[in-house]
Amino acid sequence: MTADASGTAGGARGTGNGEPAAGPEVLDVPRDAPLAGAPGPETAEGPAGPEGPGESGDPGAPGGEKRPEGAGDDDGLWRNQDFLRLWTGQTLSQFGSQISYVAIPLIAVVTLGASATEMGVLGALIRLPMLGFLLFGVYIDRMRKRPVLIWSDLGRAAVLALVPLLYVMDSLTLGVLYAVVFFLSLLSVLFQVAYRSYFPSLVPLRHLGDGNGKLQLSESLAQTAGPGAASALIKVVAAPLLIMIDVLTYLFSAIAILLIRKREEVPVPDDETAVSVHRAIWAGFRWVMDQPMIRPLAIASGLYSFFVMGAMQSIYVLFLLRGGPDLPVEWVGIVMATGGVGAILGATLSVRTMRRMGIGPTLLWSTIIGNCALLLVPFASGPVWLAAGMLGLSQFVVWASNQVFFVSNMTLVQSITPPHLQARVIGTIYSLGLIPAPLGALGAGLLGETLGLRPAILLAVIAGAILPILLLVFSPIPKVKEIPGT
Repeated sequence: MTADASGTAGGARGTGNGEPAAGPEVLDVPRDAPLAGAPGPETAEGPAGPEGPGESGDPGAPGGEKRPEGAGDDDGLWRNQDFLRLWTGQTLSQFGSQISYVAIPLIAVVTLGASATEMGVLGALIRLPMLGFLLFGVYIDRMRKRPVLIWSDLGRAAVLALVPLLYVMDSLTLGVLYAVVFFLSLLSVLFQVAYRSYFPSLVPLRHLGDGNGKLQLSESLAQTAGPGAASALIKVVAAPLLIMIDVLTYLFSAIAILLIRKREEVPVPDDETAVSVHRAIWAGFRWVMDQPMIRPLAIASGLYSFFVMGAMQSIYVLFLLRGGPDLPVEWVGIVMATGGVGAILGATLSVRTMRRMGIGPTLLWSTIIGNCALLLVPFASGPVWLAAGMLGLSQFVVWASNQVFFVSNMTLVQSITPPHLQARVIGTIYSLGLIPAPLGALGAGLLGETLGLRPAILLAVIAGAILPILLLVFSPIPKVKEIPGT
């Protein structure tokens, strides 16, 4: 499965969980995640809420949800003002987050003198809130999602603003930074679940793929340009003050979402949601596992997470430097940069590929191509230029395939998941893609000590790449040509 086929959260840097598709662990907050879905029953719509003037139209929305008129005409998404507001806000917000992606570790190391152990604690605090995906999915299914998005953005802006404020007051400590990254990650997880389950209500069914492609292209551009801009700005602006850029982009995103005019219906809780949180979580998990298209993708997500995101990535940089390729340190950054170029290309071609091949074949072949490209990693050897070339090619292909897969996958789940289950389905798959990774990382460390780095990488790649491919090949997914409901 491609990088985003892991089913994890987030979208930053290749795997959708804030980590490169085949690179070192980084301090980042998840944005995007691969999802899959299957047809579900229609649900009743609740009364209109005071969210602004609403419009109704296309009955082909997920689970029978109505779409806004005027948003789905032949002029496409460029005339859908609500989508353009969301898209603009998210584009700037993602760019700002990439600034913080660079600045926060530098603040910890350079400004506050954090040790390796303290950096490990920082990374753990960033990832800990990701365990809340399942729980957040239940509660977000019970409420309007637009207010959740607005308050999450405002909360993230307020939390991050503490860093430059306390730095200027000479009161910034590592403990404060710990609290900031924890609550930042918590609010980002909340935003992510609400965002992915809210977006399908803004566009007609036939434009879901185009919308996802535009959102993903913005993210890829931010992931490529953001760190470079941060690296240039850090030479003239102290890292804690650089965080203010991210604060401002969160505020802009909140305003953009506030200006969305489409009225959002009040969700009507199903029996499980209304009675018990545990039953509601189980209902989402059961629905995922009962669907013939979503089940193989969910299982493949867990496998990819364990073997590639967990095992392979945890020893990837050590392998590059000491496991055989023996790259100079400065070459590692060059290798990683090729992934960003591939991500832009993949996001640009994603919708065109899906329309030409069909959604099922696109999911299958993007997985096959991306996962097979991972096999270049354990065989990278020879002169430095050759080893770096093989590793860079792997990064480029994996990231490009990742974007194509993600857009198709997200479009599929959003189009056929019932509205009352959208958030729980997202939360379930995110969790399946996150939980196995730490276990895989632990296993890779032990295996690398026992067998050596190259054999450990080889075993992780073979299992994590080939098994997901087999699951998709023998599933109904390759036969699905059209987006269900179109």
